[in-house]
Amino acid sequence: MRITKVPMLLAVLAVGAVGCSTEDGQPTATSAPPPLAYVRYINALPDTQNTTVRFIDYIEFTPQTFVNVAYRGVGQGLYQGLKAGSRQLRIFNADATNFTTAGNTAVLGDLTQTFEAGKYYTILFTGYARTGTKKIVVLEDVIPAPGSNIAIRVLNANTGLGSVDAYKVAAVGDAITGTPTMAAVAEQKYSSYVTSAPGAFAIRATAAGNAATIHASGAAPAGTAGTTTADPIGGATVAGTVITAMVFPASVTGSMASASTTPSVVYVVDKQPPRTTSP
Repeated sequence: MRITKVPMLLAVLAVGAVGCSTEDGQPTATSAPPPLAYVRYINALPDTQNTTVRFIDYIEFTPQTFVNVAYRGVGQGLYQGLKAGSRQLRIFNADATNFTTAGNTAVLGDLTQTFEAGKYYTILFTGYARTGTKKIVVLEDVIPAPGSNIAIRVLNANTGLGSVDAYKVAAVGDAITGTPTMAAVAEQKYSSYVTSAPGAFAIRATAAGNAATIHASGAAPAGTAGTTTADPIGGATVAGTVITAMVFPASVTGSMASASTTPSVVYVVDKQPPRTTSP
């Protein structure tokens, strides 16, 4: 199984591994890379558009590409290697202006968090910067191996809509019937994964316990089957895919996060299907 990790980490690892030289000027390797955790960043702040994450304690073995991440966006490269242990990060406004401060250096959030080696994490920035209710939530990702099926879960990235029920249907416009596929998913929480056979699907999110109040709907990406010359791209129709449907609130009227005027469902692939090319 392939969990998408950013190639740029290799360059950072190379910098950390060289650093010294012999008397004749040749580089010499130093210590091996430290134990790594793996992190990704999701911008769920609906009242300022783009944000940047910086770990302010170390440069080496630290993601450098969670930069200018748009609302409802995932930092470039998805999971990236991070030196494990207690780490301090800050989230900055990345727009030319925002609702309070000119420039691009306003600090929107600060967090010190322990990341364990070998584990996967999602850093979710959520709430509302305008009202001071913003917060950084760190979620551990325990990702299954679905075999010949696909695995699906929901992340309720909303603030203000409360818990949601999620229904897996064949298409976005299909009627909701029966019990929720994933019930009562609290704000800033994941549901459990559910597995199903590969095939097109959509997630429709409603108010918990009230199927008549539909908050958001969205079709999952289909993905691309692998060949002997190209590895598969994860999606609803490709066996082995692990995917999260993220339910976001509408953007705030008058804010720079104007891409989502109503609540929305956006998908992120947690784990890619097995490779079909030779290593």
